[in-house]
Amino acid sequence: MGQAPIDLKQEIIRINNNLNISMFGIGLRKQRVVIVDDDKIIISADHKRIPVLAVLDQSNRSITRSVDVAILDEYKRRLKAELADQLQLPIKCVLKDYDPECELALTVIVLSQPLSREFGRC
Repeated sequence: MGQAPIDLKQEIIRINNNLNISMFGIGLRKQRVVIVDDDKIIISADHKRIPVLAVLDQSNRSITRSVDVAILDEYKRRLKAELADQLQLPIKCVLKDYDPECELALTVIVLSQPLSREFGRC
């Protein structure tokens, strides 16, 4: 059975926040989910920088950038698995970037099939 767009967005918010809690021990400060062109989901999220990385950013950004990339890769893998498992979304790929200075992350979830045609969700 399909979900209404608002319900789907709320479920994505819940899954994304729970993933942050499981990986970082803290939830997101704020997040917003937007569905674009029926086959892309964009999540914008404000969240606190990992304290030790914030300290290291000042003296060695190249190391913290490498750590950021490893964290982003693991996060994308887990988010894709959780969304596919819990919501049965047909995910083609997950793209994500994080700006440590602004403490803003942007995630783009590209679907292999439109939500409305396959799932009656939008």
